[in-house]
Amino acid sequence: PSPSSVSLQTTLGTAWFAVDLFFDVLSPYSFIMFESLLSYRSKWPMDVALRPFALQHIFKSTSNTSPALAAPAKALYSFKDLPRLARYHNIPLRIREDFVSIIRTKSSLSANRLICAVQMEQPEKAEAVARALYHRMWLQEGDIFETESFREVLSSCGVSNANSIMSAISSEKVKDMVKQNTQEALQLGCFGAPWTVVTLENGRKEAFFGSDRLHIIGHLMLCDYEGPLTCSL
Repeated sequence: PSPSSVSLQTTLGTAWFAVDLFFDVLSPYSFIMFESLLSYRSKWPMDVALRPFALQHIFKSTSNTSPALAAPAKALYSFKDLPRLARYHNIPLRIREDFVSIIRTKSSLSANRLICAVQMEQPEKAEAVARALYHRMWLQEGDIFETESFREVLSSCGVSNANSIMSAISSEKVKDMVKQNTQEALQLGCFGAPWTVVTLENGRKEAFFGSDRLHIIGHLMLCDYEGPLTCSL
């Protein structure tokens, strides 16, 4: 079953929420939500399932586009908003001068499949691998598209079965996992990234677009949002 099919558990009378984070490592707003949401696991009663998906397919299916390729005013706003949002969350994200060129000419599909391959073969390392890819892309202005870069990420995260995982990236099983994540996100109304879905106690799903809805997510869980927690990047 998909992570979201395990809707909610109750432990000692306390509701425990299932949260699905649909994301693409090429999305800077997804990076901010990735860090800010995961930082609240120590505060809120939730399990977070990481769901890498194909953002370009989301855009195509919903007639949407990246903010950086949208109307000039929207693109200009996003390039001002991202550094401000990153500072608020204590994340040293850098706006890449080559970002527009990257999203026009490159695909992050293999990077997202890499995370899924790790989830299948060494799931305890998946979060670290996703974070390492984000760091390369948004802190170090490095590469997340080439095979050698994937090997470096796996090595830095202490993944023991790197050869098997590298082979799995092109397997139908991994491809299907990304497709399933993408299709499920679309069925839940997704049109961009990040897309966060919270399953409530009655089974109802609440979906949120963007990286600035943690206060509402906390409210649904009857938990306080205390602002950005200290970032240890």
